[in-house]
Amino acid sequence: MSPLLTRSAPAPAPLAERLDALTRAADALDGIAPGGEVEAAREVLSRIDRRRALSAEHTVIGLFGATGSGKSSLINALVGTDISRAAVRRPTTSAPVAAVLGAADSDALLDWLEVEDRHHLDGTGTALEAAAEPGRRGRRARRRDPGAAPGIVLLDLPDLDSIQAGNRAIAERMTGLVDVLVWVTDPQKYADAVLHQEFVRRFAGHDAVTVLVLNQLDRLREQEREGVLDSLTRIASDDGLEEALVVGTSASTGEGIEDLREHLVGLARSREAAAARQRADVREAAERLQQAADPDGLPADAATEEVDLLVEDLATAARVDPVARAVGASYRFRAAGRVGWPVLRWARRMRPDPLRRLGIAAERDGEGLERTSLPEPDAAARARASGGVRQFADAASAGGSDPWRAAVRGAARSREDELPDALDQAVAGADLRARGSSWWWPVLDVLQWLAMLTWVVGLGWLTLNVVLALLQIPPPPMPMIEDLWIPIPLPTALLVLGIAAGIVIGAAGGGLAALTAIGHRRRARRVLRARVQEVALRLVVEEVDAELARAQGAARDLALAHGDPPGRPV
Repeated sequence: MSPLLTRSAPAPAPLAERLDALTRAADALDGIAPGGEVEAAREVLSRIDRRRALSAEHTVIGLFGATGSGKSSLINALVGTDISRAAVRRPTTSAPVAAVLGAADSDALLDWLEVEDRHHLDGTGTALEAAAEPGRRGRRARRRDPGAAPGIVLLDLPDLDSIQAGNRAIAERMTGLVDVLVWVTDPQKYADAVLHQEFVRRFAGHDAVTVLVLNQLDRLREQEREGVLDSLTRIASDDGLEEALVVGTSASTGEGIEDLREHLVGLARSREAAAARQRADVREAAERLQQAADPDGLPADAATEEVDLLVEDLATAARVDPVARAVGASYRFRAAGRVGWPVLRWARRMRPDPLRRLGIAAERDGEGLERTSLPEPDAAARARASGGVRQFADAASAGGSDPWRAAVRGAARSREDELPDALDQAVAGADLRARGSSWWWPVLDVLQWLAMLTWVVGLGWLTLNVVLALLQIPPPPMPMIEDLWIPIPLPTALLVLGIAAGIVIGAAGGGLAALTAIGHRRRARRVLRARVQEVALRLVVEEVDAELARAQGAARDLALAHGDPPGRPV
């Protein structure tokens, strides 16, 4: 009984979906898997597309074997007449010979197969035609499809071990085109390593559309036949064909011919052989791509802690900490210009604002900087940035196969040349509140000027008295502050009080400025780090996540193409 007829479990996904999945996987793995494997998968897809466009009513059955295995005699016995006449005149078949049942719509299929020697069996009364008649099927099959006979293309192919390279090439090409693979061997060559290693083993997993025929059974004694057939079955299992039919035949005596004929007709009648072969080809192509570039083991995206480490490395390269310190220093500088002792404020003009020295606080109204005046990062900073990108890629791809790890590293560094300018622009465009002030600045400023006015009044009063004394003009009475332990003239008290108040207010303002500058520095670091994080996400993380998503998609598509349930790897 055909495996196609006995298997009740449906395919995990329709063939069309699996073909689409294999197409997407091949595209995703282009540049990851070796080019030969990707091209092989695309060749499978192209071949299947072409076969699906041709007759779905015909099942193409190819007989393959080594020289002397009796393929031509076997196909004549299966058909019931001598159709492989070229094989009678020559010791080997040099060109494909086709026995065609169901002539309608077969020409395009045979043209694609490049078979010129065609023998149409309709109306000839051959054994094959008789076996395919609707009346030969069971009652249930007749009710389901009354009067329909299966289309069959039975091919006698050149020898696999032919010394003629062209003959062997034809046979090898046909192994990829036929719907059903019939491997014909004989008692002398059934364990031949060339046949099994170079041909049969390549189609492991194609059990449903594979038949192994031990022909020339009449050359074995009765007691030997079962042992040889069991040996061939074990060899087939070792080749990966655990459920393929193994049958013994003799073209000369007719032994086993009817059973083989019925099996092949059953395959054709089910009209599932072509689809089963295509499903097996898609599964095999998915397995080969999986082995060539395993996309499993990679995470869906980069972890947060890995992104944080990358941002820290890039923040170092962008000189975030020096800029943040300059923000704090700039605040203290500007605060001193407003709340410092007015007598010394002019000295501030001798030094530039720390942020302006970096070219960061020189914005025009409504406009931002495109670049800063920060010095180029030194070798250590550049090395840390480059090493951070590399370490991020390695951490994000941990657990993946070597091809995918290399691809993730390439994605992480794909825009590395843009990083220096992008980081500089991120710093230049950050809102650092370089012109910001505090509410207490004007308060202390007023107090400073009041203090200055106080000591200026006291100084002026004392100066006036000195001038009057020099001019020998009696000065007005000098008010005295008697409440102190030593009486002090009021002008002197005003002078001392004003100067002392100015110094105290300046010191208090400096302390407040230092404390507030800490907050400004921390805020600046947060803002700058967020800007650096945006650059890291745009130029590195998104590229890596896209590559990881590509791997995840490839893994899902390979599993679907292979026929696995959702979420289960190949």
